[in-house]
Amino acid sequence: MFVNSIRKTVAMSSSSSMVVPLAQLPTRGFHATGITSISKAEKKLKSIEKKKKNIAFKNAVESKKEKVDPVLGKPDNAFIQRLKLEISEPNILIKGYNLADVDKLLFGAKEIRLQKIKEQDPSNVTLELTEKEEREKRDVLLRIMTLRNADNNEKQKKLTTLAMLEFQRFEGDTGSSEVQAAVMTIEIYNLMDHIQKNPQDLLHIRKVRMLTQKRQKLLRYLKRDDPQRYFWTIEKLGLTDENVHMEFNMDRKYMDEFEIWPGRQLVKINKRENEEMKKKRRMEKQALRRALHAKTLEKAAAEASAEPAA
Repeated sequence: MFVNSIRKTVAMSSSSSMVVPLAQLPTRGFHATGITSISKAEKKLKSIEKKKKNIAFKNAVESKKEKVDPVLGKPDNAFIQRLKLEISEPNILIKGYNLADVDKLLFGAKEIRLQKIKEQDPSNVTLELTEKEEREKRDVLLRIMTLRNADNNEKQKKLTTLAMLEFQRFEGDTGSSEVQAAVMTIEIYNLMDHIQKNPQDLLHIRKVRMLTQKRQKLLRYLKRDDPQRYFWTIEKLGLTDENVHMEFNMDRKYMDEFEIWPGRQLVKINKRENEEMKKKRRMEKQALRRALHAKTLEKAAAEASAEPAA
């Protein structure tokens, strides 16, 4: 009985379902492009051409960029040059002494001495000799006290003070980011002068690398905090935005690129780069020869045209 009930259920389900012929089904259109067969050699050539274009575009962009030293900044930085000229003035004295105060002290000592000499020997000859001696004393004292003849430590202290006064936001400001960056720049310049004279001093090279990276970190913070002040600061220090955000390492490649020690080659050039350099030199020589030849032809033509007129 159970089997009969199953047969009835199957028969009912088969009668209720309608089978639609295939011809009556709705047709759907498809769009397909023709398959083009490209050989592996053609694909390789296309990829090589594409790579060449990308490299040429990258080189064009890099050549347009101004290469600025990430350590020393732009050459002949006006801010650094002005500070160096300022401390070379003869009236700038060591230890923060003022020329007017020194003159007052010397004038008082001179007047006391002249007064004692007048009481003992009132002759004009003695007074003239004493005044001459006092002038010589003043010249000797100023030569000793002038910052131009001081040691490097005294000069660095004065440069640091001048940099802080120029970048401070308010009187007595020593902790703002731009002041610290300016002080670090003064120290970096001092260390780089020492490194250029002593190439084997690895300790100072490490100090310069650490100071440069610390300055980058400070300037990046200043950019987030006060962008206007940041761009004013890097412009004054001779740096660029790329110098601040680049990954810096004071390696041989950097020293070769910016010629820290002119005439020394620290990075070995591979064969391809050597060939490119030779090709560039050949092209420069050929261009120079063509220019000289054209100039000679112009001169000969001018002389030839001047002869009939004469």
